[in-house]
Amino acid sequence: MTGSLFPDESPGPQGPKRVCARVALPFPSHQLFDYAVPAELASDVLPGCRVRVRAGGQGMVGVVVSLGPAETEGRRLQPIQKLLDSSPVFPPHLLTALLEEAREVLCPPGIALHAALPPGGTPRTVRALALAARGQEALRAGAIRNEEAALLGWLELRPRTAAELARRAPALADRLGPWERDGLICRVLDERGPRSRVPRERWAQLAAGVDAEAELAGPLARAPRQAELVDALRAGPSSVMALAERFPRAAAGLRSLERRGMVALSERDVLPGAPKREPDHEVVLTGEQRAACEAIGTAIEHGTSESFLLQGVTGSGKTEIYMRAIARALDRGRQALVLVPEITLTHQILGRLRARFGDVLAVLHSGLKPGERLAQWERLRRSDVPIAVGARSALFAPLHDLGVIVIDEEHDSAYKNEEGFRYHARRLASRRARVEGCPLILGSATPSLEVRYAAERGHLRHLRLEHRPSGQPLPGVQLVDLRQERAALPRGRKLILGSSLLRGLRETTREGGQAILLLNRRGFSTQIACIECQHVCRCKHCDISLTYHAGQNLLRCHYCDHHEPPPDLCPQCGADATALLGLGTERLEEEVRVHLPEARTARLDRDTAARRGATEEILQGLREGAIDILVGTQMVAKGHDFPGVRLVGIVNGDLGLHFPDFRAAERTFQLLTQVAGRAGRGGLPGRVILQTSSPEHYAIAPVVRHDYEGFYREELSHRASLGYPPLGTLAQVRVSAEDEGRAAGFAERLAAHARSAAAEQPCEVLGPAPSPISRLRGRYRFQVLLKHASPQVVRTAAEQVAAALERVPTGIRASVDLHPVDML
Repeated sequence: MTGSLFPDESPGPQGPKRVCARVALPFPSHQLFDYAVPAELASDVLPGCRVRVRAGGQGMVGVVVSLGPAETEGRRLQPIQKLLDSSPVFPPHLLTALLEEAREVLCPPGIALHAALPPGGTPRTVRALALAARGQEALRAGAIRNEEAALLGWLELRPRTAAELARRAPALADRLGPWERDGLICRVLDERGPRSRVPRERWAQLAAGVDAEAELAGPLARAPRQAELVDALRAGPSSVMALAERFPRAAAGLRSLERRGMVALSERDVLPGAPKREPDHEVVLTGEQRAACEAIGTAIEHGTSESFLLQGVTGSGKTEIYMRAIARALDRGRQALVLVPEITLTHQILGRLRARFGDVLAVLHSGLKPGERLAQWERLRRSDVPIAVGARSALFAPLHDLGVIVIDEEHDSAYKNEEGFRYHARRLASRRARVEGCPLILGSATPSLEVRYAAERGHLRHLRLEHRPSGQPLPGVQLVDLRQERAALPRGRKLILGSSLLRGLRETTREGGQAILLLNRRGFSTQIACIECQHVCRCKHCDISLTYHAGQNLLRCHYCDHHEPPPDLCPQCGADATALLGLGTERLEEEVRVHLPEARTARLDRDTAARRGATEEILQGLREGAIDILVGTQMVAKGHDFPGVRLVGIVNGDLGLHFPDFRAAERTFQLLTQVAGRAGRGGLPGRVILQTSSPEHYAIAPVVRHDYEGFYREELSHRASLGYPPLGTLAQVRVSAEDEGRAAGFAERLAAHARSAAAEQPCEVLGPAPSPISRLRGRYRFQVLLKHASPQVVRTAAEQVAAALERVPTGIRASVDLHPVDML
């Protein structure tokens, strides 16, 4: 659908044929907007470029989607004000894939394209204040003095925002209004550069053709400080900062050498610190690995968009297959994209890639500073490097000639974006592979049911790795029934580490091995409750109990980050007797230190990972043998390769099993199987001790046998009986507001839209009902589920809802998700 924001009078019948640009703007409209391309920009404006335009009375930045003749039909189009890019920021294939995916998930195209750009990397227009002509006259006449004159003189240099002026002179902030009324200053729209800046540093090197030996023996013989600099640069280029640390007054000396033509100074992007390069050992492929490499290599050679499910047990050598596929693509002069679900996993894969391919790669993830991320994105856009690595958003990397896409741990829910552009990386990668003409590799030991079912139906090619290359068997798994363990304890004593797990930890550390303990819940205890009246401290903004963090002595909400000190008395009855209920990683770490004081113990969860670089330090410590026992949440479970880990202990395997989410059993099985696979990857066998209160549950029992297929068949039968994906289609409509009644009322209106969508094949509309977490960050939440065996029936209903979302009342937020992952 196209249109124009600015219909106007008809142009004259004469004149050259004009070009029209269809532009996607970043607001919730599925419409594209037409703008005239000025003659002087006609050869420069291309699809995928950003442009500044006028929309709704203000300047906005949009993306050109297509070009065509200006068929104005009696209206005059507003012209593009400014072209912001000398070349497209979206290569043609990427632009096509993004627009297709936006249509698929019912996302306005402008919002989708805006989400695909690096944060803070787009030039912007801000409302600012400028010195008016009357103000300039008053300054020159000396009518304004002292601090006021200084502030207006600063404003004369360029427009400033009111906030900038208030920070410059807080005491004069209340003078801005009177100055504006008196005509001394005026409001303007000021064009600014991107918020994020690529960090740069100055580098020095010997100028071309300089004979350092001759210069040192001749002109520099009487300039020892400059001679030191030239001598240092004989070893190669160096940053000016590094030279300044070695030589006093290096900057001045380098400027003198530059004037004399001996040294060339330049600026380079500052890139984030590279992870330690892993050793790259010669790998002899197994028969299973060779077969997988041959199948994928053939698709790369022929440039076909075939999709592969690479299903291999933990430690089966999937990463080596990724490496060889990337090498094959690079040999053909093409590029590669590698996705991992967690930022923590990028460090390991980066080390492996650097060992194999050198520094010809860029990393993209939200853990980078905005300027660092922009620098990496620019390197890819300029084709400086052929490999992009990162988490979900790395899928937007501006690569021009993709030869292979790899998604490791494809089952992970982190690949789904839950805000704005609600894409799933797996679906968007498949779309991008199709338009690029390259294969897609989906790797996992525990594939998602959707992908495994698609492979069963022939939509993906299924490649299996059923053995570890080392010949080591998969670790043995021992189930410990917590019900029996608790029954044997004295009354009132809390069970954390059962006797089997405690004995296993002692044996492992005594023999020089390492252990990982998984508890997928951070904090010290999950609740603080009154013994007298059973009151539980809850978040004032969310329908969630507060978690106690002993290290900070705070109660904290893990959803909105509200925090408060623990009460001395019960807020409800005034009693002074409270109990810490539940268990978190902080409490588990304390328990380990009590029972194994000699062991070197560390913890990895979101709290300890908050400090920049902390995650890499902890994982490196485990890899190098500096840590004996690592306590952690799911961050320790995925993809890591630690040869020294012989024991994995799962402290409570039931966490998450009974969540109100139809994928709860699947996620539990995947998490337990993945963490179990961290054991026994070196030369010695590993073992797993799994503590559970539900040893007979169909998501728990198959973990003992590493039986993915058994779990898959059982779970598939449950999904079939209920009509859930992959044997049915489900969409989710979510509404939130600070007022509970308004949220419920608008959710009912959207449900009515869905019910009226298809008279012949009505979609099952469930709700509206309060979401499982009914209040979050001060907003009441309701959801409506749309369900049917036919994807098209669900889509028709969802489209009716999406059309209504262009007219959402103030204060209400609403969304429709055609492929929901988070059901809470």
